[in-house]
Amino acid sequence: MPLRSETHAGEDVAIFASGPGAHLVQGTVEQKHICHVINHAASLVEKAETAL
Repeated sequence: MPLRSETHAGEDVAIFASGPGAHLVQGTVEQKHICHVINHAASLVEKAETAL
């Protein structure tokens, strides 16, 4: 059924990682956790603070 906007179901998702920081995504994680892992991996907070 087409919707007017996107929705988020909040379901668990499969995510895989290797290398430094891979321990942050072991097992099953909630979707809301993934953005924090990406921010950490890309150092986005530090880069944003440096840009100010």
